Amino acid sequence: MAAVSDPAAIEPEIRHRDCWYGRRTPHWREPLTVQTIEDGRLLYCTHPMMFPIVGYAFDVRNCAGCDAFKPHHSRRP
Repeated sequence: MAAVSDPAAIEPEIRHRDCWYGRRTPHWREPLTVQTIEDGRLLYCTHPMMFPIVGYAFDVRNCAGCDAFKPHHSRRP
């Protein structure tokens, strides 16, 4: 069992959801190639070093080894 505090051991989809750079959009252009669709939304990364290169052609499996992971800050009640 992976430690919860180890961000590298988290599944890519969860890591993308928890990352500040992770975004989703219900709109995409055909043809789909390496993109990841989850719950009818296209997942992509807005990191300033990643998005200009790959744009929306983003595979969420890239999140597994990402060293630019930046978790969301927990919201205060």
